[in-house]
Amino acid sequence: MKNTSCISVATPIGKIGVVWTQEGNGRRVLRVLLPGSVQEGSSPSERTLSRHDGQSRDDMALLCLKIQEFLRGGAVEFSLKEMDMSICSAFQRDVYMQTRRIPRGRVMSYGHLAEAIGISKGARAVGTALARNPFPLVVPCHRVVRTAGELGGFGGGLKLKKTLLKLEGITFDQKGRVSRDCFFD
Repeated sequence: MKNTSCISVATPIGKIGVVWTQEGNGRRVLRVLLPGSVQEGSSPSERTLSRHDGQSRDDMALLCLKIQEFLRGGAVEFSLKEMDMSICSAFQRDVYMQTRRIPRGRVMSYGHLAEAIGISKGARAVGTALARNPFPLVVPCHRVVRTAGELGGFGGGLKLKKTLLKLEGITFDQKGRVSRDCFFD
């Protein structure tokens, strides 16, 4: 088991956690924890998070600053350089890389994302991969919705998903679906 460290950062949507491990001279992020994504005290990561609240290294502090800016509405570009992508399957990495290509202020359907990585009729598999996304915000899985514009799922809950989309300028129709002009498909 890897020796992990954690930091939490206050944001406009609540505390966000970053769990990382030291590897040689660098650090690798293992997980970004959204508010409400883990029940209090239910995992070693969360317990560690509360013990190490406020302690960081320069690269982790920079990531936390970027997260704060993003959640204030800033157009932030996250790097995968610090993310430990080795914890993801090859399929998950493909899904996450394609998800990162969705521009801020736009969404893509699960089905279209599946087609973009060469898996026709793979919407469910894409949804499952996104549900396991260890790096929400860095890999903007909140930008993936159902074909008709319904939100689908999100690890931080649908209210948070809608908040993140609105923060990026996404508009919704009267039924709460994403407006068609916001689709990247």
